[in-house]
Amino acid sequence: MRLEAYAFVDHGTEFIVSSWVWLIYIVLIGGFIYLMMIRPNQKRAAEQKSMMDAIQPGVRVMLTSGLFGTVQAVGDQQMVVELAPGMAVTVVKPAVAKVVTEAEEEFEYTDDHEAIEGDSSEPAAIEAVKKDADEVSDEAADDVKDASDDVEAASADITAEAVEKPAEAPDFMPPAADGAKSRRTKSKN
Repeated sequence: MRLEAYAFVDHGTEFIVSSWVWLIYIVLIGGFIYLMMIRPNQKRAAEQKSMMDAIQPGVRVMLTSGLFGTVQAVGDQQMVVELAPGMAVTVVKPAVAKVVTEAEEEFEYTDDHEAIEGDSSEPAAIEAVKKDADEVSDEAADDVKDASDDVEAASADITAEAVEKPAEAPDFMPPAADGAKSRRTKSKN
């Protein structure tokens, strides 16, 4: 025994139902895109704006380039960030990636110019390098003086030779212009 089901469908109603289904699908996909993409971006932008508004001079920040610095001044669209003692740059506000806490920094930041933690250079080593540089500089100065003396001696030799033997004038006849005979002629006497 075979069961058959018959459906009596009105074609006008079928079109209306299928268009409502497609409309519901489009609304659901639009809602999914809003919840997964647009809303989180808006939330992140609002957090970034509130962070920018909270930045005051003296706060440590990390720029989008990865540089760390201390904010010196804050304007409407820009801020001055000191990267190293005495070296400040002006950046636009969106160039600040985040405010850095002490726990996030790997190295200790200090404005002390005399010593940096972990600095292994010793004064004796620095003095030895300076002494070597001075010796090389003195040797280079001696080489320049010797080269200068050689140039002066060669110049004196050339000058003496030129005085002893004057230059001879070349035997030169200019060509005649347009087939006319030249006024200058060489005498055969």
